[in-house]
Amino acid sequence: MMADCRERIMSEEYGDYIVEFDGRGENAIEQYRDYCPQIIGDRYFVVNENLENIDSFEQRDYPYTAIPKLYGLMDSTSVSATGAVRLQNQTGFELTGRGVIVGFIDTGIEYTNDAFKNSVGRTRIINIWDQTVNSGKPPEGFLYGTEYGMEEINEALENENPLEIVNHTDENGHGTFLAGVACGSYNEQQDFIGSAPESVIAMVKLKPAKRYLKEYYLVENDEIAFQENDIMLAAAYLRSLRIKYDMPLVIVLGLGSANGDRAGGTPGARFLSDLGKYIGECVVVPTGNESNERLHYQGKILEDETDDVEIQVGENARGFVLELWANSPDIFSVGFTSPLGENIPRIPSRKGTSERVSFLLENTVIEVFYKLVEFGSGKELIFMRVINPTPGIWTIKVYGSNILNGEFNIWTNLRQYMVNDTYFLKPNPDTTLTVPSSATGVISVGGYDNFANSIYSKSGRGFTIDDRVKPDMVAPAVNVFGPSVGREAILQGGFTRKTGTSVSTALVAGCCAQMFQWGIVNGNDPYMNGISVKNYLIRGARRERNIDYPNRQWGYGEVDVFNSFLILTRS
Repeated sequence: MMADCRERIMSEEYGDYIVEFDGRGENAIEQYRDYCPQIIGDRYFVVNENLENIDSFEQRDYPYTAIPKLYGLMDSTSVSATGAVRLQNQTGFELTGRGVIVGFIDTGIEYTNDAFKNSVGRTRIINIWDQTVNSGKPPEGFLYGTEYGMEEINEALENENPLEIVNHTDENGHGTFLAGVACGSYNEQQDFIGSAPESVIAMVKLKPAKRYLKEYYLVENDEIAFQENDIMLAAAYLRSLRIKYDMPLVIVLGLGSANGDRAGGTPGARFLSDLGKYIGECVVVPTGNESNERLHYQGKILEDETDDVEIQVGENARGFVLELWANSPDIFSVGFTSPLGENIPRIPSRKGTSERVSFLLENTVIEVFYKLVEFGSGKELIFMRVINPTPGIWTIKVYGSNILNGEFNIWTNLRQYMVNDTYFLKPNPDTTLTVPSSATGVISVGGYDNFANSIYSKSGRGFTIDDRVKPDMVAPAVNVFGPSVGREAILQGGFTRKTGTSVSTALVAGCCAQMFQWGIVNGNDPYMNGISVKNYLIRGARRERNIDYPNRQWGYGEVDVFNSFLILTRS
Protein backbone atom coordinates (compact mmCIF):
# COMPACT_ATOMS: atom_id res chain seq x y z
CA MET A 1 0.00 0.00 0.00
CA MET A 2 2.84 2.39 0.85
CA ALA A 3 4.45 1.92 -2.58
CA ASP A 4 1.06 2.48 -4.18
CA CYS A 5 0.60 5.66 -2.11
CA ARG A 6 3.98 6.93 -3.19
CA GLU A 7 2.94 6.78 -6.83
CA ARG A 8 -0.52 8.19 -6.17
CA ILE A 9 0.83 11.23 -4.32
CA MET A 10 2.97 12.11 -7.35
CA SER A 11 0.33 11.22 -9.95
CA GLU A 12 -1.63 13.86 -11.86
CA GLU A 13 -4.61 11.49 -11.76
CA TYR A 14 -5.04 11.93 -8.00
CA GLY A 15 -6.05 15.00 -6.04
CA ASP A 16 -4.91 16.09 -2.57
CA TYR A 17 -7.20 17.31 0.20
CA ILE A 18 -6.42 18.82 3.60
CA VAL A 19 -8.63 17.52 6.40
CA GLU A 20 -8.83 18.78 9.97
CA PHE A 21 -9.33 16.23 12.74
CA ASP A 22 -9.68 16.17 16.51
CA GLY A 23 -6.16 15.05 17.36
CA ARG A 24 -6.82 11.30 17.32
CA GLY A 25 -4.54 10.46 14.44
CA GLU A 26 -5.04 6.72 14.69
CA ASN A 27 -8.75 7.17 13.95
CA ALA A 28 -7.95 9.24 10.85
CA ILE A 29 -5.47 6.65 9.63
CA GLU A 30 -8.02 3.88 10.01
CA GLN A 31 -10.95 5.79 8.53
CA TYR A 32 -9.00 7.01 5.50
CA ARG A 33 -6.46 4.21 5.10
CA ASP A 34 -7.50 3.67 1.47
CA TYR A 35 -6.76 7.33 0.71
CA CYS A 36 -3.06 7.45 1.69
CA PRO A 37 -3.50 9.62 4.82
CA GLN A 38 -0.49 11.72 5.88
CA ILE A 39 -0.66 13.18 9.39
CA ILE A 40 0.53 16.79 9.82
CA GLY A 41 0.90 17.75 13.47
CA ASP A 42 -2.05 17.22 15.77
CA ARG A 43 -4.67 19.03 13.69
CA TYR A 44 -4.42 18.13 9.99
CA PHE A 45 -3.90 15.25 7.63
CA VAL A 46 -3.79 14.98 3.84
CA VAL A 47 -5.74 12.41 1.82
CA ASN A 48 -5.37 11.38 -1.79
CA GLU A 49 -8.31 10.60 -4.11
CA ASN A 50 -8.63 9.53 -7.75
CA LEU A 51 -9.98 12.53 -9.66
CA GLU A 52 -12.18 10.21 -11.74
CA ASN A 53 -14.17 9.43 -8.60
CA ILE A 54 -14.99 13.08 -8.02
CA ASP A 55 -18.17 14.31 -9.68
CA SER A 56 -17.19 17.96 -9.40
CA PHE A 57 -14.36 19.88 -7.86
CA GLU A 58 -16.19 22.84 -6.41
CA GLN A 59 -16.39 24.88 -3.23
CA ARG A 60 -19.90 23.61 -2.59
CA ASP A 61 -18.61 20.06 -2.29
CA TYR A 62 -15.59 20.75 -0.06
CA PRO A 63 -14.70 23.16 2.73
CA TYR A 64 -12.56 26.03 1.44
CA THR A 65 -9.77 24.85 3.72
CA ALA A 66 -9.75 21.35 2.16
CA ILE A 67 -8.60 22.52 -1.27
CA PRO A 68 -4.84 23.23 -1.20
CA LYS A 69 -3.90 26.81 -1.98
CA LEU A 70 -1.26 27.62 -4.59
CA TYR A 71 1.95 29.35 -3.50
CA GLY A 72 4.33 31.27 -5.74
CA LEU A 73 7.91 32.52 -5.36
CA MET A 74 8.29 35.94 -3.72
CA ASP A 75 11.16 37.47 -5.68
CA SER A 76 11.66 39.08 -8.80
CA THR A 77 26.10 44.49 0.97
CA SER A 78 22.60 43.93 2.47
CA VAL A 79 23.70 41.51 5.23
CA SER A 80 25.61 44.34 6.86
CA ALA A 81 22.47 46.50 6.91
CA THR A 82 20.76 44.00 9.24
CA GLY A 83 23.54 44.22 11.83
CA ALA A 84 24.31 40.50 11.40
CA VAL A 85 27.96 40.97 10.34
CA ARG A 86 28.70 43.15 13.38
CA LEU A 87 27.39 40.37 15.62
CA GLN A 88 29.57 37.81 13.86
CA ASN A 89 32.69 39.86 14.63
CA GLN A 90 31.78 41.49 17.93
CA THR A 91 33.97 40.28 20.81
CA GLY A 92 31.79 38.69 23.46
CA PHE A 93 29.06 37.75 20.99
CA GLU A 94 30.63 36.18 17.87
CA LEU A 95 27.20 34.89 16.80
CA THR A 96 27.35 32.96 13.55
CA GLY A 97 24.35 30.64 13.90
CA ARG A 98 26.50 27.81 15.27
CA GLY A 99 24.39 24.97 16.64
CA VAL A 100 21.20 26.10 14.85
CA ILE A 101 19.36 24.46 11.93
CA VAL A 102 18.05 26.82 9.26
CA GLY A 103 15.51 24.93 7.20
CA PHE A 104 14.25 26.10 3.80
CA ILE A 105 11.04 25.18 1.98
CA ASP A 106 11.79 26.16 -1.58
CA THR A 107 13.11 25.09 -5.02
CA GLY A 108 16.10 23.10 -3.73
CA ILE A 109 19.77 23.90 -3.17
CA GLU A 110 22.90 23.66 -5.31
CA TYR A 111 24.72 21.57 -2.72
CA THR A 112 28.04 21.64 -4.59
CA ASN A 113 28.28 25.43 -4.18
CA ASP A 114 31.11 26.55 -1.88
CA ALA A 115 28.64 28.77 -0.04
CA PHE A 116 27.36 25.64 1.70
CA LYS A 117 30.71 24.10 2.65
CA ASN A 118 32.85 24.65 5.73
CA SER A 119 36.52 25.68 5.73
CA VAL A 120 37.71 22.14 4.91
CA GLY A 121 35.28 21.62 2.04
CA ARG A 122 32.72 19.47 3.89
CA THR A 123 29.03 20.19 3.51
CA ARG A 124 27.08 22.25 6.02
CA ILE A 125 23.81 20.73 4.71
CA ILE A 126 22.45 18.34 7.31
CA ASN A 127 19.55 16.94 5.23
CA ILE A 128 17.73 17.38 1.93
CA TRP A 129 14.20 16.12 1.27
CA ASP A 130 13.58 16.25 -2.48
CA GLN A 131 9.84 15.80 -3.01
CA THR A 132 10.34 15.61 -6.78
CA VAL A 133 12.60 12.51 -6.78
CA ASN A 134 10.66 9.32 -6.10
CA SER A 135 13.42 6.79 -6.71
CA GLY A 136 15.13 6.86 -3.32
CA LYS A 137 13.99 6.36 0.26
CA PRO A 138 11.61 8.98 1.63
CA PRO A 139 12.07 10.43 5.11
CA GLU A 140 10.85 8.28 7.97
CA GLY A 141 7.15 8.89 8.48
CA PHE A 142 6.62 10.39 5.02
CA LEU A 143 5.32 8.66 1.90
CA TYR A 144 7.03 10.28 -1.09
CA GLY A 145 10.19 11.89 -2.35
CA THR A 146 13.79 11.06 -1.43
CA GLU A 147 15.85 12.06 1.59
CA TYR A 148 19.61 12.65 1.47
CA GLY A 149 21.73 12.91 4.61
CA MET A 150 24.97 14.73 5.33
CA GLU A 151 27.07 11.59 4.84
CA GLU A 152 25.64 11.04 1.34
CA ILE A 153 26.15 14.67 0.41
CA ASN A 154 29.81 14.58 1.47
CA GLU A 155 30.29 11.38 -0.50
CA ALA A 156 28.76 13.07 -3.55
CA LEU A 157 31.10 16.05 -3.18
CA GLU A 158 34.07 13.70 -3.46
CA ASN A 159 32.68 12.06 -6.60
CA GLU A 160 33.39 13.21 -10.15
CA ASN A 161 29.67 12.99 -10.86
CA PRO A 162 27.91 14.05 -7.64
CA LEU A 163 24.41 13.52 -9.09
CA GLU A 164 25.05 9.78 -9.25
CA ILE A 165 24.98 9.74 -5.45
CA VAL A 166 22.74 12.69 -4.56
CA ASN A 167 20.33 13.22 -7.44
CA HIS A 168 19.26 16.70 -6.39
CA THR A 169 19.42 20.00 -8.24
CA ASP A 170 17.95 23.48 -7.99
CA GLU A 171 16.90 24.34 -11.53
CA ASN A 172 15.33 27.64 -10.52
CA GLY A 173 17.99 29.01 -8.16
CA HIS A 174 15.54 30.62 -5.72
CA GLY A 175 16.22 28.17 -2.88
CA THR A 176 19.99 28.34 -3.42
CA PHE A 177 19.94 32.13 -3.30
CA LEU A 178 17.90 32.33 -0.10
CA ALA A 179 20.01 29.68 1.62
CA GLY A 180 23.15 31.59 0.60
CA VAL A 181 21.87 34.95 1.85
CA ALA A 182 20.80 33.46 5.19
CA CYS A 183 23.62 30.94 5.77
CA GLY A 184 26.33 31.30 3.12
CA SER A 185 29.96 30.74 4.10
CA TYR A 186 32.50 33.52 3.67
CA ASN A 187 33.72 34.05 0.10
CA GLU A 188 36.82 36.22 0.13
CA GLN A 189 36.94 36.72 -3.65
CA GLN A 190 33.36 38.06 -3.80
CA ASP A 191 33.48 39.60 -0.31
CA PHE A 192 30.30 37.72 0.53
CA ILE A 193 29.00 36.21 3.75
CA GLY A 194 25.53 35.12 4.91
CA SER A 195 23.83 36.23 8.12
CA ALA A 196 24.49 32.90 9.89
CA PRO A 197 27.56 31.40 8.17
CA GLU A 198 28.14 28.59 10.69
CA SER A 199 24.58 27.33 10.95
CA VAL A 200 23.63 23.94 9.55
CA ILE A 201 21.25 23.88 6.59
CA ALA A 202 18.23 21.73 5.74
CA MET A 203 16.35 22.00 2.46
CA VAL A 204 12.99 20.71 1.25
CA LYS A 205 12.56 20.90 -2.51
CA LEU A 206 8.84 21.16 -3.15
CA LYS A 207 7.20 19.17 -5.90
CA PRO A 208 5.31 21.27 -8.47
CA ALA A 209 1.59 21.83 -8.07
CA LYS A 210 -0.62 19.39 -9.95
CA ARG A 211 -2.48 20.37 -13.10
CA TYR A 212 -5.96 19.97 -11.60
CA LEU A 213 -5.22 22.63 -8.97
CA LYS A 214 -3.70 24.99 -11.51
CA GLU A 215 -6.82 24.49 -13.60
CA TYR A 216 -9.03 25.19 -10.59
CA TYR A 217 -7.23 28.45 -9.74
CA LEU A 218 -6.92 29.30 -13.47
CA VAL A 219 -3.12 29.36 -13.42
CA GLU A 220 -1.22 28.54 -16.61
CA ASN A 221 0.40 25.13 -16.44
CA ASP A 222 3.91 26.45 -17.10
CA GLU A 223 3.78 28.86 -14.15
CA ILE A 224 5.79 27.96 -11.03
CA ALA A 225 3.39 27.02 -8.24
CA PHE A 226 3.41 24.79 -5.17
CA GLN A 227 0.70 23.18 -3.05
CA GLU A 228 -0.22 24.11 0.49
CA ASN A 229 -0.25 20.48 1.67
CA ASP A 230 3.32 19.88 0.41
CA ILE A 231 4.46 22.99 2.27
CA MET A 232 2.79 21.81 5.48
CA LEU A 233 4.45 18.40 5.18
CA ALA A 234 7.78 20.11 4.50
CA ALA A 235 7.44 22.13 7.71
CA ALA A 236 6.54 18.97 9.64
CA TYR A 237 9.67 17.30 8.23
CA LEU A 238 11.89 20.18 9.31
CA ARG A 239 10.40 20.00 12.79
CA SER A 240 11.27 16.30 12.90
CA LEU A 241 14.92 17.28 12.25
CA ARG A 242 14.77 19.71 15.18
CA ILE A 243 13.69 16.83 17.41
CA LYS A 244 16.12 14.33 15.90
CA TYR A 245 19.22 16.53 16.27
CA ASP A 246 18.05 18.42 19.38
CA MET A 247 18.94 21.77 17.84
CA PRO A 248 16.89 24.96 17.55
CA LEU A 249 15.25 25.44 14.18
CA VAL A 250 14.51 28.43 11.96
CA ILE A 251 12.05 27.63 9.14
CA VAL A 252 12.27 29.87 6.06
CA LEU A 253 9.37 29.95 3.60
CA GLY A 254 10.19 32.26 0.69
CA LEU A 255 6.75 31.75 -0.87
CA GLY A 256 3.31 33.27 -0.61
CA SER A 257 -0.28 32.77 -1.70
CA ALA A 258 -3.10 35.12 -2.68
CA ASN A 259 -5.74 32.69 -1.39
CA GLY A 260 -6.99 33.15 2.14
CA ASP A 261 -8.59 35.56 4.58
CA ARG A 262 -5.44 37.62 5.45
CA ALA A 263 -6.07 36.82 9.09
CA GLY A 264 -4.18 33.52 9.39
CA GLY A 265 -7.18 31.21 8.96
CA THR A 266 -5.89 28.79 6.28
CA PRO A 267 -4.53 25.38 7.35
CA GLY A 268 -0.99 26.23 6.22
CA ALA A 269 -1.00 29.55 8.08
CA ARG A 270 -2.41 28.00 11.25
CA PHE A 271 0.09 25.14 11.20
CA LEU A 272 3.10 27.41 10.66
CA SER A 273 1.82 29.78 13.33
CA ASP A 274 1.60 26.91 15.82
CA LEU A 275 5.18 25.83 15.04
CA GLY A 276 6.47 29.32 15.80
CA LYS A 277 5.16 29.07 19.35
CA TYR A 278 7.21 25.98 20.31
CA ILE A 279 10.44 26.45 22.28
CA GLY A 280 13.41 26.45 19.93
CA GLU A 281 11.36 26.96 16.76
CA CYS A 282 10.84 30.01 14.61
CA VAL A 283 9.07 30.54 11.26
CA VAL A 284 9.98 33.45 8.97
CA VAL A 285 7.84 34.38 5.94
CA PRO A 286 7.60 37.25 3.41
CA THR A 287 4.74 39.71 3.10
CA GLY A 288 4.89 39.35 -0.69
CA ASN A 289 5.36 41.77 -3.56
CA GLU A 290 1.76 42.77 -4.28
CA SER A 291 1.24 46.24 -2.80
CA ASN A 292 1.43 48.21 -6.06
CA GLU A 293 -0.01 45.56 -8.36
CA ARG A 294 -3.60 46.92 -8.07
CA LEU A 295 -5.05 43.49 -7.26
CA HIS A 296 -6.80 44.35 -3.98
CA TYR A 297 -10.06 46.23 -3.56
CA GLN A 298 -11.56 47.45 -0.29
CA GLY A 299 -15.14 48.68 -0.09
CA LYS A 300 -17.72 49.68 2.48
CA ILE A 301 -21.49 49.88 2.11
CA LEU A 302 -24.53 50.38 4.31
CA GLU A 303 -27.69 48.29 4.51
CA ASP A 304 -29.34 47.88 1.08
CA GLU A 305 -26.56 49.85 -0.63
CA THR A 306 -24.42 48.59 -3.50
CA ASP A 307 -20.87 49.13 -4.67
CA ASP A 308 -19.73 48.87 -8.28
CA VAL A 309 -16.29 47.26 -8.26
CA GLU A 310 -14.61 47.78 -11.63
CA ILE A 311 -11.81 45.56 -12.87
CA GLN A 312 -9.92 46.06 -16.13
CA VAL A 313 -9.19 42.76 -17.87
CA GLY A 314 -6.37 42.55 -20.39
CA GLU A 315 -6.14 40.68 -23.67
CA ASN A 316 -5.74 36.88 -23.81
CA ALA A 317 -6.64 36.33 -20.18
CA ARG A 318 -7.42 32.67 -19.52
CA GLY A 319 -9.17 33.70 -16.35
CA PHE A 320 -8.62 34.35 -12.67
CA VAL A 321 -10.20 33.83 -9.29
CA LEU A 322 -11.61 36.47 -6.96
CA GLU A 323 -12.17 36.11 -3.22
CA LEU A 324 -14.50 38.46 -1.36
CA TRP A 325 -14.12 38.30 2.44
CA ALA A 326 -16.32 39.98 5.04
CA ASN A 327 -16.96 39.84 8.78
CA SER A 328 -20.09 38.57 10.51
CA PRO A 329 -22.91 39.46 10.75
CA ASP A 330 -22.65 41.25 7.38
CA ILE A 331 -23.93 39.30 4.38
CA PHE A 332 -22.85 40.20 0.86
CA SER A 333 -23.87 38.96 -2.56
CA VAL A 334 -22.80 39.81 -6.10
CA GLY A 335 -23.97 40.44 -9.65
CA PHE A 336 -21.98 41.22 -12.80
CA THR A 337 -21.90 43.48 -15.85
CA SER A 338 -19.70 42.55 -18.82
CA PRO A 339 -17.70 44.97 -21.03
CA LEU A 340 -20.42 44.58 -23.70
CA GLY A 341 -23.10 45.62 -21.20
CA GLU A 342 -24.63 42.21 -20.49
CA ASN A 343 -26.03 42.28 -16.97
CA ILE A 344 -26.28 39.39 -14.50
CA PRO A 345 -28.57 40.44 -11.65
CA ARG A 346 -27.92 39.77 -7.98
CA ILE A 347 -27.18 36.13 -7.19
CA PRO A 348 -28.75 35.58 -3.73
CA SER A 349 -26.40 34.42 -0.99
CA ARG A 350 -27.51 31.29 0.77
CA LYS A 351 -25.53 28.72 2.70
CA GLY A 352 -23.63 26.50 0.28
CA THR A 353 -25.04 28.30 -2.79
CA SER A 354 -23.18 27.89 -6.06
CA GLU A 355 -24.06 29.39 -9.43
CA ARG A 356 -22.55 29.00 -12.89
CA VAL A 357 -23.32 31.98 -15.13
CA SER A 358 -22.76 31.93 -18.90
CA PHE A 359 -22.83 35.19 -20.85
CA LEU A 360 -24.86 35.12 -24.08
CA LEU A 361 -22.85 37.78 -25.95
CA GLU A 362 -19.42 36.58 -24.83
CA ASN A 363 -17.52 33.36 -24.28
CA THR A 364 -17.23 34.03 -20.55
CA VAL A 365 -18.35 31.84 -17.65
CA ILE A 366 -18.36 32.97 -14.01
CA GLU A 367 -18.73 30.46 -11.19
CA VAL A 368 -19.86 31.86 -7.83
CA PHE A 369 -19.65 29.94 -4.55
CA TYR A 370 -21.04 31.36 -1.29
CA LYS A 371 -19.69 30.39 2.13
CA LEU A 372 -21.67 32.38 4.69
CA VAL A 373 -19.46 31.02 7.48
CA GLU A 374 -16.14 29.82 6.09
CA PHE A 375 -14.84 26.93 8.19
CA GLY A 376 -11.31 28.21 8.90
CA SER A 377 -12.06 31.86 9.71
CA GLY A 378 -15.78 32.13 10.45
CA LYS A 379 -16.00 34.95 7.88
CA GLU A 380 -18.19 35.13 4.80
CA LEU A 381 -16.38 34.08 1.62
CA ILE A 382 -17.58 34.61 -1.94
CA PHE A 383 -15.29 32.62 -4.22
CA MET A 384 -15.50 33.51 -7.92
CA ARG A 385 -13.88 31.85 -10.94
CA VAL A 386 -13.87 34.10 -14.01
CA ILE A 387 -13.23 31.90 -17.06
CA ASN A 388 -12.29 33.28 -20.52
CA PRO A 389 -13.15 36.90 -19.66
CA THR A 390 -13.74 39.33 -22.48
CA PRO A 391 -11.12 42.13 -22.46
CA GLY A 392 -12.36 45.42 -21.09
CA ILE A 393 -13.95 46.74 -17.90
CA TRP A 394 -15.98 44.26 -15.87
CA THR A 395 -18.19 45.41 -13.02
CA ILE A 396 -18.86 43.35 -9.92
CA LYS A 397 -21.91 44.79 -8.20
CA VAL A 398 -21.68 44.07 -4.47
CA TYR A 399 -24.94 44.02 -2.47
CA GLY A 400 -25.23 44.15 1.32
CA SER A 401 -27.78 42.91 3.82
CA ASN A 402 -27.82 42.44 7.59
CA ILE A 403 -25.05 45.04 7.57
CA LEU A 404 -23.38 46.13 10.80
CA ASN A 405 -19.90 47.19 9.65
CA GLY A 406 -20.23 46.95 5.86
CA GLU A 407 -16.55 46.59 5.03
CA PHE A 408 -15.38 43.95 2.56
CA ASN A 409 -12.17 43.07 0.73
CA ILE A 410 -11.62 41.45 -2.66
CA TRP A 411 -8.33 39.86 -3.70
CA THR A 412 -7.43 38.13 -6.93
CA ASN A 413 -4.54 35.85 -8.00
CA LEU A 414 -0.90 36.76 -7.49
CA ARG A 415 0.38 39.10 -10.18
CA GLN A 416 2.63 36.39 -11.63
CA TYR A 417 -0.52 34.39 -12.43
CA MET A 418 -2.36 37.30 -14.10
CA VAL A 419 -2.00 38.96 -17.49
CA ASN A 420 -0.35 42.35 -17.04
CA ASP A 421 -3.27 44.57 -18.01
CA THR A 422 -5.67 43.14 -15.44
CA TYR A 423 -6.28 45.25 -12.33
CA PHE A 424 -8.89 47.01 -10.18
CA LEU A 425 -9.60 50.56 -11.35
CA LYS A 426 -9.79 51.77 -7.73
CA PRO A 427 -7.34 49.51 -5.90
CA ASN A 428 -6.22 49.68 -2.29
CA PRO A 429 -2.49 49.03 -1.71
CA ASP A 430 -3.03 48.22 1.98
CA THR A 431 -3.80 44.73 3.34
CA THR A 432 -1.85 43.20 0.46
CA LEU A 433 -0.05 40.70 2.68
CA THR A 434 0.35 37.32 1.06
CA VAL A 435 -0.63 34.19 2.99
CA PRO A 436 0.70 33.05 5.53
CA SER A 437 2.30 36.37 6.60
CA SER A 438 -0.86 37.44 8.45
CA ALA A 439 -0.55 34.51 10.90
CA THR A 440 0.14 35.36 14.54
CA GLY A 441 3.02 32.98 15.31
CA VAL A 442 5.22 33.71 12.28
CA ILE A 443 7.72 36.52 11.76
CA SER A 444 6.42 38.47 8.76
CA VAL A 445 9.04 40.42 6.84
CA GLY A 446 8.54 43.26 4.38
CA GLY A 447 11.25 44.82 2.26
CA TYR A 448 13.07 48.13 1.91
CA ASP A 449 15.83 49.52 -0.29
CA ASN A 450 18.82 50.02 1.98
CA PHE A 451 20.69 51.88 -0.79
CA ALA A 452 17.96 54.53 -1.20
CA ASN A 453 16.67 54.26 2.40
CA SER A 454 13.11 53.88 1.11
CA ILE A 455 10.44 51.21 1.24
CA TYR A 456 10.50 48.59 -1.53
CA SER A 457 7.52 49.73 -3.61
CA LYS A 458 6.05 46.24 -4.07
CA SER A 459 6.45 45.12 -0.45
CA GLY A 460 3.16 43.71 0.89
CA ARG A 461 1.42 46.11 3.26
CA GLY A 462 -0.57 45.50 6.41
CA PHE A 463 -2.40 45.55 8.53
CA THR A 464 -4.21 42.22 8.70
CA ILE A 465 -7.91 42.09 7.96
CA ASP A 466 -8.54 41.88 11.73
CA ASP A 467 -6.26 44.91 12.26
CA ARG A 468 -3.17 43.25 13.75
CA VAL A 469 0.24 44.74 13.03
CA LYS A 470 1.93 43.14 10.03
CA PRO A 471 4.60 43.26 8.71
CA ASP A 472 6.53 42.78 11.92
CA MET A 473 9.62 44.42 10.42
CA VAL A 474 11.41 45.10 7.15
CA ALA A 475 14.84 44.10 5.82
CA PRO A 476 16.82 44.82 2.63
CA ALA A 477 14.98 43.49 -0.42
CA VAL A 478 16.45 45.36 -3.41
CA ASN A 479 19.46 44.13 -5.41
CA VAL A 480 20.64 41.79 -2.67
CA PHE A 481 23.82 39.83 -3.48
CA GLY A 482 23.85 36.02 -3.25
CA PRO A 483 24.81 32.71 -4.92
CA SER A 484 23.29 31.70 -8.27
CA VAL A 485 22.92 28.54 -10.37
CA GLY A 486 23.20 27.47 -13.98
CA ARG A 487 24.25 29.80 -16.79
CA GLU A 488 23.81 32.85 -14.55
CA ALA A 489 26.38 31.42 -12.15
CA ILE A 490 28.86 30.84 -14.98
CA LEU A 491 28.48 34.36 -16.38
CA GLN A 492 28.56 36.19 -13.04
CA GLY A 493 31.18 34.34 -11.03
CA GLY A 494 28.68 32.21 -9.15
CA PHE A 495 26.73 35.15 -7.74
CA THR A 496 23.81 37.35 -8.73
CA ARG A 497 21.44 39.98 -7.35
CA LYS A 498 17.77 39.47 -6.58
CA THR A 499 14.92 41.65 -5.42
CA GLY A 500 11.82 40.72 -3.42
CA THR A 501 10.52 40.10 0.08
CA SER A 502 11.64 36.47 0.02
CA VAL A 503 15.18 37.90 0.02
CA SER A 504 14.49 40.11 3.05
CA THR A 505 12.96 37.07 4.73
CA ALA A 506 16.18 35.08 4.28
CA LEU A 507 18.22 37.91 5.82
CA VAL A 508 15.98 38.00 8.88
CA ALA A 509 16.09 34.19 9.16
CA GLY A 510 19.87 34.40 9.56
CA CYS A 511 19.38 36.96 12.34
CA CYS A 512 16.93 34.56 14.03
CA ALA A 513 19.61 31.84 13.93
CA GLN A 514 22.00 34.25 15.70
CA MET A 515 19.31 34.85 18.31
CA PHE A 516 18.83 31.14 18.91
CA GLN A 517 22.58 30.62 19.22
CA TRP A 518 22.75 33.29 21.92
CA GLY A 519 19.57 32.22 23.69
CA ILE A 520 19.40 28.42 23.49
CA VAL A 521 22.83 27.18 22.36
CA ASN A 522 24.73 29.54 24.69
CA GLY A 523 22.14 29.21 27.45
CA ASN A 524 21.15 32.86 27.86
CA ASP A 525 17.43 32.27 27.18
CA PRO A 526 16.76 28.50 27.00
CA TYR A 527 12.99 28.96 26.59
CA MET A 528 13.24 31.19 23.52
CA ASN A 529 10.67 30.60 20.75
CA GLY A 530 9.59 32.38 17.59
CA ILE A 531 7.42 34.87 19.48
CA SER A 532 10.28 35.93 21.76
CA VAL A 533 12.73 36.13 18.82
CA LYS A 534 10.25 38.38 17.02
CA ASN A 535 9.93 40.68 19.99
CA TYR A 536 13.69 40.87 20.52
CA LEU A 537 14.06 41.95 16.89
CA ILE A 538 11.18 44.43 17.17
CA ARG A 539 12.83 46.09 20.17
CA GLY A 540 16.08 46.56 18.27
CA ALA A 541 14.55 47.67 14.96
CA ARG A 542 15.65 51.08 13.62
CA ARG A 543 12.87 53.63 13.49
CA GLU A 544 13.01 56.98 11.71
CA ARG A 545 11.92 59.91 13.84
CA ASN A 546 9.59 61.34 11.19
CA ILE A 547 7.54 58.11 10.80
CA ASP A 548 4.82 56.86 13.16
CA TYR A 549 5.29 53.22 14.21
CA PRO A 550 4.00 50.63 13.82
CA ASN A 551 2.71 51.29 10.33
CA ARG A 552 1.41 49.38 7.33
CA GLN A 553 4.63 49.53 5.31
CA TRP A 554 7.52 49.42 7.79
CA GLY A 555 5.89 47.46 10.60
CA TYR A 556 8.00 48.19 13.68
CA GLY A 557 11.00 49.30 11.63
CA GLU A 558 14.20 48.09 9.94
CA VAL A 559 15.71 44.95 11.43
CA ASP A 560 18.99 45.57 13.28
CA VAL A 561 19.93 42.45 15.22
CA PHE A 562 23.09 44.11 16.60
CA ASN A 563 20.97 46.86 18.14
CA SER A 564 18.68 44.20 19.62
CA PHE A 565 21.66 42.81 21.51
CA LEU A 566 22.78 46.26 22.61
CA ILE A 567 19.37 46.78 24.17
CA LEU A 568 19.56 43.34 25.82
CA THR A 569 22.95 44.03 27.36
CA ARG A 570 21.92 47.46 28.60
CA SER A 571 18.69 46.37 30.25
